[in-house]
Amino acid sequence: MKRKLGILITVTLVTIFCTGLAVAAAADQPIKWKMVSTWTPAINLIEGDKNFAKLVGELSNGRLQITHYSAGELVPAAAVFDTVAKGSVECGGDWPSYWAGKNSAFDLFGSYPMGLGQLDVINWYYHYGGKKAFNDLFGKYNMVYFLHAVVPMESGIRARVPIKTLADYKGKKLRMSGKAQGHILQKLGAAQVMISGGEIYQALQMATIDGAEFASPSIDWKMGFGEVTKYNIGPGWHQPSSANGVMINKAAWEKLPADLKLIVEKASIANVAYMSSWYEVGNIEALENFRKAGTQIFKLSNAELKKIEEYSWDYLVEESAKNPDFHKVALSMFQFLKDFAVAREAQEPFSQGRNPFSWPKLPGLK
Repeated sequence: MKRKLGILITVTLVTIFCTGLAVAAAADQPIKWKMVSTWTPAINLIEGDKNFAKLVGELSNGRLQITHYSAGELVPAAAVFDTVAKGSVECGGDWPSYWAGKNSAFDLFGSYPMGLGQLDVINWYYHYGGKKAFNDLFGKYNMVYFLHAVVPMESGIRARVPIKTLADYKGKKLRMSGKAQGHILQKLGAAQVMISGGEIYQALQMATIDGAEFASPSIDWKMGFGEVTKYNIGPGWHQPSSANGVMINKAAWEKLPADLKLIVEKASIANVAYMSSWYEVGNIEALENFRKAGTQIFKLSNAELKKIEEYSWDYLVEESAKNPDFHKVALSMFQFLKDFAVAREAQEPFSQGRNPFSWPKLPGLK
């Protein structure tokens, strides 16, 4: 009996020991995620996604490995949102305005005409309710969200034909993203053309559109727009900045241990600092390249920008009345912008960004 008991104890101890080894071995195994992107390799916005994935791997010492896939490798750009929401992949890099068809409030996150500039977005996101606003909305679609780059003001319209004033917009076919932007173009008598970033070059080359916006000068130059346009009309009122980030499936997020969650968050913050400045500084060389290519640059007057701002505020108030989610995000963003106006005035002439000419009649704006 004693011998049998001894054997049983030995077997139990060996089992416990082996189980412990197996658990320890499993814990040492890296967690592997897939990240799909809305960007192709030809669009250097993809660099923000790639650098984020790289940072996570480095900061976690390889414990969380994110393999990045450009648009079309695993899923088309338009399918990134649903693919992450369903959990088919763990995460995806995006520009939130692409999902405005699902909820118009997403349009505010990517950018808004005459709205928040680059540092405004960063300040609002981290310190004035922006992060919560993102996660409240993405949370409705089974995701958590981390900002990972904010691109500076876009170039404005790069055109085949000269556009020097608001009057010149009339009758033009212009590629421009965003519902609010479309509303403004309609008011100006222009036709909004919706095509993907990868199709812009050919559309300009074939003269199927008169002009197009896409991103900041450093990005536009890399996409070859200096070869197919001669004119640029600025400033980039349609996108004073562009927020990019990473959507993470909620179930995948909840499975991560606490320390890896912290690493993902810190990697996103580091990426915002590095990539936002990377895109900005890249404009120095790009603007010189456009100058050498013979691009003629025109700028709208303040009086013309005031008219655009009026149209932008009209859409903001109209859409807020239709969609409570849109109103909630708009109120958060513009309350920050209004509250920060005093500080911005105090910083002039050294401040970045702008105070609006007027304020939208947004319900709840104090």
